[in-house]
Amino acid sequence: MVLSFSFRSASLLCLLSLHCQLFALPVSSASAVAGTLSYRQAIVGYEPMNLHGLPDQRVAGILRNHYSASVGTSWNKIESIRFEGVLTMPQGALHFVAFKKKPDYCKIVLFGGNGARIVMSYDGADAWQLNTAESTDPQAMPPLEALNFIRDATLAGHLHYPALPGKQIELVGERLVDGHACYDLQVILPNGQQVIYAIDCLDFVERQQTVLNAVSGAKEVTTHGRIEKVAGISIPMQGTMTIDGELVHEVQMRSVEVNVGLMPWMFSRPSGAYVPGSMPPPLPELEGEDIWPALPSDSQALSAQPRSLSFGLKEVPAGAFEASRFPDLDAETKQSILDDIGDL
Repeated sequence: MVLSFSFRSASLLCLLSLHCQLFALPVSSASAVAGTLSYRQAIVGYEPMNLHGLPDQRVAGILRNHYSASVGTSWNKIESIRFEGVLTMPQGALHFVAFKKKPDYCKIVLFGGNGARIVMSYDGADAWQLNTAESTDPQAMPPLEALNFIRDATLAGHLHYPALPGKQIELVGERLVDGHACYDLQVILPNGQQVIYAIDCLDFVERQQTVLNAVSGAKEVTTHGRIEKVAGISIPMQGTMTIDGELVHEVQMRSVEVNVGLMPWMFSRPSGAYVPGSMPPPLPELEGEDIWPALPSDSQALSAQPRSLSFGLKEVPAGAFEASRFPDLDAETKQSILDDIGDL
Protein backbone atom coordinates (compact mmCIF):
# COMPACT_ATOMS: atom_id res chain seq x y z
CA MET A 1 0.00 0.00 0.00
CA VAL A 2 1.09 3.50 -0.56
CA LEU A 3 -0.17 5.36 2.46
CA SER A 4 -2.29 7.49 0.35
CA PHE A 5 -4.45 10.19 1.33
CA SER A 6 -6.77 9.52 -1.52
CA PHE A 7 -8.97 12.65 -1.95
CA ARG A 8 -10.99 9.57 -2.38
CA SER A 9 -8.56 9.46 -1.16
CA ALA A 10 -8.33 6.99 1.90
CA SER A 11 -12.40 2.60 4.18
CA LEU A 12 -14.67 0.93 6.42
CA LEU A 13 -17.95 0.15 5.01
CA CYS A 14 -16.03 -2.76 3.70
CA LEU A 15 -17.42 -4.32 6.83
CA LEU A 16 -21.00 -3.13 6.61
CA SER A 17 -23.24 -5.53 4.72
CA LEU A 18 -25.64 -2.82 3.67
CA HIS A 19 -28.66 -3.40 1.50
CA CYS A 20 -30.21 -0.81 -0.79
CA GLN A 21 -33.07 -0.16 1.61
CA LEU A 22 -30.55 1.00 4.23
CA PHE A 23 -29.04 3.66 1.98
CA ALA A 24 -31.71 6.12 3.11
CA LEU A 25 -30.30 5.98 6.65
CA PRO A 26 -27.22 7.78 7.96
CA VAL A 27 -24.25 5.43 7.89
CA SER A 28 -24.10 5.00 11.65
CA SER A 29 -27.82 4.18 11.77
CA ALA A 30 -27.54 1.74 8.89
CA SER A 31 -24.74 -0.07 10.70
CA ALA A 32 -26.80 -0.39 13.85
CA VAL A 33 -29.83 -1.72 11.98
CA ALA A 34 -27.75 -4.24 10.06
CA GLY A 35 -26.10 -5.39 13.28
CA THR A 36 -22.71 -5.55 11.57
CA LEU A 37 -19.29 -5.07 13.10
CA SER A 38 -17.46 -1.81 12.66
CA TYR A 39 -14.04 -1.94 11.03
CA ARG A 40 -12.27 -1.52 14.34
CA GLN A 41 -14.34 -4.33 15.85
CA ALA A 42 -13.74 -6.62 12.86
CA ILE A 43 -9.94 -6.29 12.90
CA VAL A 44 -9.60 -7.28 16.56
CA GLY A 45 -7.49 -10.41 16.73
CA TYR A 46 -6.10 -10.00 13.19
CA GLU A 47 -2.63 -8.87 12.21
CA PRO A 48 -2.56 -6.29 9.39
CA MET A 49 0.06 -8.16 7.32
CA ASN A 50 -0.65 -11.78 8.26
CA LEU A 51 -0.86 -13.79 5.02
CA HIS A 52 -1.57 -17.14 6.65
CA GLY A 53 -4.38 -19.01 4.95
CA LEU A 54 -4.49 -17.05 1.70
CA PRO A 55 -5.42 -19.60 -0.98
CA ASP A 56 -3.43 -17.99 -3.82
CA GLN A 57 0.25 -18.13 -3.04
CA ARG A 58 1.10 -15.80 -5.92
CA VAL A 59 -1.11 -13.13 -4.36
CA ALA A 60 0.51 -13.85 -0.98
CA GLY A 61 3.95 -13.34 -2.53
CA ILE A 62 2.98 -10.02 -4.13
CA LEU A 63 1.49 -8.78 -0.86
CA ARG A 64 4.52 -9.89 1.14
CA ASN A 65 6.84 -7.91 -1.16
CA HIS A 66 4.43 -4.98 -1.19
CA TYR A 67 4.33 -4.76 2.61
CA SER A 68 8.12 -4.90 2.77
CA ALA A 69 8.55 -2.18 0.13
CA SER A 70 5.83 0.16 1.38
CA VAL A 71 5.91 -0.04 5.17
CA GLY A 72 8.76 -2.36 6.11
CA THR A 73 9.12 -2.51 9.88
CA SER A 74 7.72 0.99 10.41
CA TRP A 75 4.01 0.23 10.60
CA ASN A 76 3.83 -0.29 14.35
CA LYS A 77 5.53 3.07 14.93
CA ILE A 78 2.88 5.03 13.02
CA GLU A 79 -0.23 6.21 14.86
CA SER A 80 -1.36 9.14 12.75
CA ILE A 81 -0.51 11.12 9.62
CA ARG A 82 -1.07 14.76 8.70
CA PHE A 83 -1.16 15.72 5.00
CA GLU A 84 -1.03 19.26 3.68
CA GLY A 85 -1.07 20.40 0.09
CA VAL A 86 -2.85 21.89 -2.90
CA LEU A 87 -5.83 20.48 -4.77
CA THR A 88 -6.03 21.75 -8.34
CA MET A 89 -9.26 21.48 -10.35
CA PRO A 90 -10.46 23.09 -13.59
CA GLN A 91 -12.31 25.65 -11.43
CA GLY A 92 -9.18 26.66 -9.54
CA ALA A 93 -6.99 25.50 -6.68
CA LEU A 94 -7.49 25.08 -2.94
CA HIS A 95 -5.35 24.43 0.10
CA PHE A 96 -6.23 21.36 2.10
CA VAL A 97 -5.17 19.71 5.33
CA ALA A 98 -6.08 16.09 6.00
CA PHE A 99 -5.62 13.81 8.97
CA LYS A 100 -5.70 10.06 9.39
CA LYS A 101 -5.37 8.10 12.61
CA LYS A 102 -5.41 4.36 13.26
CA PRO A 103 -7.51 2.50 12.61
CA ASP A 104 -10.08 4.47 10.60
CA TYR A 105 -10.30 8.10 11.69
CA CYS A 106 -10.21 10.58 8.80
CA LYS A 107 -10.72 14.36 8.57
CA ILE A 108 -10.26 16.63 5.55
CA VAL A 109 -10.42 20.44 5.58
CA LEU A 110 -10.52 22.55 2.40
CA PHE A 111 -9.73 26.25 2.78
CA GLY A 112 -11.41 28.96 0.71
CA GLY A 113 -11.64 32.73 0.67
CA ASN A 114 -13.11 34.85 3.46
CA GLY A 115 -12.28 32.14 6.00
CA ALA A 116 -14.62 29.57 4.47
CA ARG A 117 -13.89 25.90 5.07
CA ILE A 118 -15.38 22.65 3.87
CA VAL A 119 -14.85 19.85 6.39
CA MET A 120 -15.43 16.13 5.83
CA SER A 121 -14.81 13.65 8.62
CA TYR A 122 -15.35 10.12 9.91
CA ASP A 123 -14.81 9.10 13.53
CA GLY A 124 -15.33 5.37 13.12
CA ALA A 125 -19.10 5.56 13.54
CA ASP A 126 -20.31 8.88 12.15
CA ALA A 127 -19.54 10.33 8.70
CA TRP A 128 -20.29 14.07 8.67
CA GLN A 129 -19.55 17.28 6.80
CA LEU A 130 -19.59 21.03 7.32
CA ASN A 131 -19.53 24.00 4.95
CA THR A 132 -18.81 27.04 7.13
CA ALA A 133 -20.02 29.39 4.39
CA GLU A 134 -23.50 27.93 4.86
CA SER A 135 -23.77 26.78 8.47
CA THR A 136 -22.02 26.36 11.79
CA ASP A 137 -23.67 22.99 12.37
CA PRO A 138 -22.09 19.80 10.99
CA GLN A 139 -24.49 17.56 9.08
CA ALA A 140 -24.59 13.83 8.37
CA MET A 141 -22.82 13.03 5.13
CA PRO A 142 -25.30 11.77 2.50
CA PRO A 143 -25.26 7.96 2.67
CA LEU A 144 -23.79 7.25 -0.77
CA GLU A 145 -21.10 9.89 -0.30
CA ALA A 146 -20.39 8.29 3.06
CA LEU A 147 -19.89 4.91 1.38
CA ASN A 148 -17.04 6.41 -0.64
CA PHE A 149 -15.55 8.36 2.24
CA ILE A 150 -15.67 5.52 4.75
CA ARG A 151 -14.19 3.08 2.26
CA ASP A 152 -11.11 5.28 2.08
CA ALA A 153 -10.88 6.31 5.74
CA THR A 154 -8.63 3.49 6.95
CA LEU A 155 -5.02 4.32 7.56
CA ALA A 156 -3.95 0.91 6.32
CA GLY A 157 -5.88 0.63 3.05
CA HIS A 158 -7.55 -2.59 1.97
CA LEU A 159 -4.48 -4.61 1.07
CA HIS A 160 -3.90 -4.82 4.81
CA TYR A 161 -5.85 -7.36 6.86
CA PRO A 162 -6.06 -9.77 3.91
CA ALA A 163 -7.54 -12.54 6.07
CA LEU A 164 -10.61 -10.63 7.27
CA PRO A 165 -13.75 -12.74 6.80
CA GLY A 166 -15.63 -11.77 3.67
CA LYS A 167 -12.70 -10.00 2.02
CA GLN A 168 -11.36 -11.39 -1.26
CA ILE A 169 -8.05 -10.42 -2.91
CA GLU A 170 -7.41 -11.72 -6.42
CA LEU A 171 -4.73 -11.19 -9.08
CA VAL A 172 -6.73 -10.14 -12.13
CA GLY A 173 -3.96 -9.30 -14.59
CA GLU A 174 -0.84 -7.34 -15.43
CA ARG A 175 -0.53 -4.04 -17.31
CA LEU A 176 1.56 -0.91 -17.73
CA VAL A 177 0.91 2.15 -15.57
CA ASP A 178 2.93 5.17 -16.72
CA GLY A 179 5.56 2.81 -18.11
CA HIS A 180 5.69 0.63 -15.00
CA ALA A 181 4.73 -3.04 -15.32
CA CYS A 182 2.16 -3.68 -12.61
CA TYR A 183 0.09 -6.45 -11.08
CA ASP A 184 -3.61 -5.66 -10.73
CA LEU A 185 -4.87 -6.87 -7.35
CA GLN A 186 -8.65 -6.68 -7.02
CA VAL A 187 -10.02 -6.40 -3.50
CA ILE A 188 -13.70 -7.22 -2.96
CA LEU A 189 -14.89 -5.97 0.40
CA PRO A 190 -17.55 -7.74 2.47
CA ASN A 191 -20.18 -5.19 1.39
CA GLY A 192 -19.38 -5.74 -2.30
CA GLN A 193 -17.35 -2.58 -2.94
CA GLN A 194 -14.30 -3.18 -5.09
CA VAL A 195 -10.87 -1.56 -5.23
CA ILE A 196 -8.18 -2.42 -7.78
CA TYR A 197 -4.58 -1.72 -6.75
CA ALA A 198 -1.84 -1.61 -9.40
CA ILE A 199 1.34 -2.87 -7.69
CA ASP A 200 4.68 -2.38 -9.41
CA CYS A 201 6.15 -5.71 -10.56
CA LEU A 202 9.70 -4.59 -9.72
CA ASP A 203 9.64 -2.43 -6.60
CA PHE A 204 6.15 -3.48 -5.38
CA VAL A 205 4.92 0.03 -4.51
CA GLU A 206 1.36 1.05 -5.35
CA ARG A 207 1.20 2.96 -8.65
CA GLN A 208 -2.53 3.34 -9.13
CA GLN A 209 -5.92 2.73 -7.53
CA THR A 210 -9.29 2.28 -9.24
CA VAL A 211 -12.72 2.44 -7.59
CA LEU A 212 -16.36 2.91 -8.53
CA ASN A 213 -17.94 6.08 -7.17
CA ALA A 214 -21.03 5.03 -5.20
CA VAL A 215 -22.75 8.33 -6.03
CA SER A 216 -22.14 8.64 -9.78
CA GLY A 217 -21.18 5.09 -10.74
CA ALA A 218 -18.10 6.48 -12.51
CA LYS A 219 -14.85 4.53 -12.57
CA GLU A 220 -12.29 6.77 -10.88
CA VAL A 221 -8.60 6.13 -11.51
CA THR A 222 -6.05 7.72 -9.22
CA THR A 223 -2.45 7.49 -10.44
CA HIS A 224 0.38 8.22 -8.04
CA GLY A 225 3.28 10.33 -9.28
CA ARG A 226 6.28 11.08 -7.11
CA ILE A 227 6.48 8.66 -4.17
CA GLU A 228 8.67 9.38 -1.16
CA LYS A 229 9.48 7.68 2.12
CA VAL A 230 8.26 9.44 5.26
CA ALA A 231 9.20 7.72 8.52
CA GLY A 232 9.76 4.51 6.55
CA ILE A 233 6.32 4.60 4.86
CA SER A 234 5.79 5.10 1.12
CA ILE A 235 3.70 8.24 0.51
CA PRO A 236 2.57 9.59 -2.89
CA MET A 237 3.47 13.28 -2.97
CA GLN A 238 1.59 13.87 -6.21
CA GLY A 239 -1.42 12.21 -7.78
CA THR A 240 -4.03 12.67 -10.49
CA MET A 241 -7.59 11.45 -10.66
CA THR A 242 -9.22 10.75 -14.03
CA ILE A 243 -12.59 9.52 -15.25
CA ASP A 244 -12.70 8.02 -18.74
CA GLY A 245 -9.21 9.40 -19.32
CA GLU A 246 -10.23 12.99 -18.50
CA LEU A 247 -8.40 14.78 -15.71
CA VAL A 248 -10.66 15.62 -12.77
CA HIS A 249 -8.12 16.98 -10.33
CA GLU A 250 -4.50 16.85 -9.21
CA VAL A 251 -3.15 16.74 -5.69
CA GLN A 252 0.32 17.91 -4.71
CA MET A 253 1.57 17.51 -1.17
CA ARG A 254 3.25 20.35 0.64
CA SER A 255 4.16 18.29 3.69
CA VAL A 256 3.48 14.95 5.32
CA GLU A 257 4.07 14.43 9.03
CA VAL A 258 3.52 11.43 11.28
CA ASN A 259 2.44 11.13 14.90
CA VAL A 260 1.23 14.70 15.33
CA GLY A 261 -0.90 14.27 18.44
CA LEU A 262 -4.31 13.50 16.99
CA MET A 263 -7.07 12.56 19.44
CA PRO A 264 -10.36 10.76 18.62
CA TRP A 265 -12.50 13.79 19.57
CA MET A 266 -10.87 15.80 16.78
CA PHE A 267 -12.76 13.67 14.24
CA SER A 268 -16.20 13.87 15.85
CA ARG A 269 -18.96 16.35 14.98
CA PRO A 270 -18.42 18.63 18.00
CA SER A 271 -14.91 19.39 16.66
CA GLY A 272 -16.53 21.14 13.69
CA ALA A 273 -14.05 23.14 11.61
CA TYR A 274 -11.27 22.73 14.18
CA VAL A 275 -7.90 22.00 12.56
CA PRO A 276 -5.43 20.13 14.77
CA GLY A 277 -1.90 21.48 14.93
CA SER A 278 -0.40 24.22 12.78
CA MET A 279 -2.39 25.90 10.03
CA PRO A 280 -1.30 26.37 6.43
CA PRO A 281 -0.08 29.89 5.55
CA PRO A 282 -3.09 32.22 5.56
CA LEU A 283 -4.79 33.31 2.40
CA PRO A 284 -4.79 37.08 1.84
CA GLU A 285 -8.19 37.59 3.47
CA LEU A 286 -7.38 35.35 6.44
CA GLU A 287 -4.39 37.25 7.81
CA GLY A 288 -6.24 38.37 10.91
CA GLU A 289 -7.45 34.90 11.81
CA ASP A 290 -6.05 33.22 14.88
CA ILE A 291 -3.71 30.33 14.25
CA TRP A 292 -4.50 27.15 16.17
CA PRO A 293 -1.69 26.24 18.58
CA ALA A 294 0.41 23.16 17.91
CA LEU A 295 -0.61 20.14 19.97
CA PRO A 296 1.62 17.70 21.84
CA SER A 297 2.49 14.66 19.76
CA ASP A 298 0.97 11.25 20.49
CA SER A 299 4.50 9.95 20.26
CA GLN A 300 7.74 11.45 19.07
CA ALA A 301 7.34 12.87 15.56
CA LEU A 302 9.23 10.52 13.27
CA SER A 303 9.52 12.60 10.11
CA ALA A 304 8.27 15.63 8.29
CA GLN A 305 8.71 17.09 4.85
CA PRO A 306 10.36 20.53 4.77
CA ARG A 307 8.11 23.57 4.60
CA SER A 308 8.70 26.52 2.31
CA LEU A 309 6.86 29.37 0.69
CA SER A 310 6.55 27.27 -2.47
CA PHE A 311 5.06 24.39 -0.44
CA GLY A 312 7.93 22.20 -1.64
CA LEU A 313 6.39 22.09 -5.11
CA LYS A 314 8.44 22.52 -8.25
CA GLU A 315 5.83 24.99 -9.41
CA VAL A 316 2.96 26.38 -7.39
CA PRO A 317 -0.35 25.92 -9.24
CA ALA A 318 -1.70 29.17 -10.63
CA GLY A 319 -4.27 30.65 -8.30
CA ALA A 320 -3.47 28.25 -5.48
CA PHE A 321 -3.18 31.02 -2.93
CA GLU A 322 -5.74 33.47 -4.22
CA ALA A 323 -8.68 33.91 -1.87
CA SER A 324 -11.00 34.49 -4.82
CA ARG A 325 -10.37 31.03 -6.20
CA PHE A 326 -12.94 29.24 -4.08
CA PRO A 327 -15.25 27.53 -6.55
CA ASP A 328 -18.89 26.83 -5.91
CA LEU A 329 -18.75 23.10 -5.39
CA ASP A 330 -21.71 21.14 -6.67
CA ALA A 331 -22.39 17.65 -5.31
CA GLU A 332 -20.51 15.86 -8.10
CA THR A 333 -17.42 18.05 -7.79
CA LYS A 334 -17.42 17.76 -4.01
CA GLN A 335 -17.66 13.98 -4.25
CA SER A 336 -14.72 13.81 -6.65
CA ILE A 337 -12.71 15.81 -4.11
CA LEU A 338 -13.81 13.46 -1.34
CA ASP A 339 -12.81 10.49 -3.40
CA ASP A 340 -9.38 11.72 -4.31
CA ILE A 341 -8.56 12.99 -0.85
CA GLY A 342 -9.20 9.44 0.28
CA ASP A 343 -6.28 8.24 -1.94
CA LEU A 344 -3.58 10.71 -1.18
